[in-house]
Amino acid sequence: MFAVLTGDIIQSQQTAVSIWITALKDILNQYGTSPKDWEIYRGDSFQIISTPENVLNLSLIIKSYLKSKNINVRMAIGIGDINYRTDKATESNGSAFINSGTCFDSLKKQTLALQTPWNTMNAVLRIMLDLALLTMDKWTVKTAEAVCYKLQNPTMNQKEIAQKLGNKGQGNISEALKRGGYDEINQLLHYYQKSILELC
Repeated sequence: MFAVLTGDIIQSQQTAVSIWITALKDILNQYGTSPKDWEIYRGDSFQIISTPENVLNLSLIIKSYLKSKNINVRMAIGIGDINYRTDKATESNGSAFINSGTCFDSLKKQTLALQTPWNTMNAVLRIMLDLALLTMDKWTVKTAEAVCYKLQNPTMNQKEIAQKLGNKGQGNISEALKRGGYDEINQLLHYYQKSILELC
């Protein structure tokens, strides 16, 4: 089983291309190689191949990283098979790509959704993600920065994160993570990973 994440930059024309494309490439390069693992296509759209157990965490890292640069993104995750793999991510095929594309096309006001082969899991995660987005879509730049760093470095304590981010006290990091709903998001990620590993 594989996971495919399809996304695009919201209102990309209102931000200088050099800003959002640099930020997007910076974060995607940390999780794969272009064009085999990820590609930017059709201007402001992108696709990255991941694993089912890691893809939700990856989507939140991408969301928080871009938000920390004041860039908004919407994404759809598809879980399934890849039965045709090429050297270009966007030319590969399989149910993971179909689920991701279908899910992306069905996005309305949501900025993150997920489609798996399992209807019960889809229904539960739709509710959980919609609730999480009530907080995540309101992240400020500073909140998103703290959440992103913690998602990428889960074993780091707040004091260490404060030092890494520079000129920030531990209290500021604590408040930012609380405002960003980090503990609740972490519970969602643990639930998702446990459920997907049982199904895959």
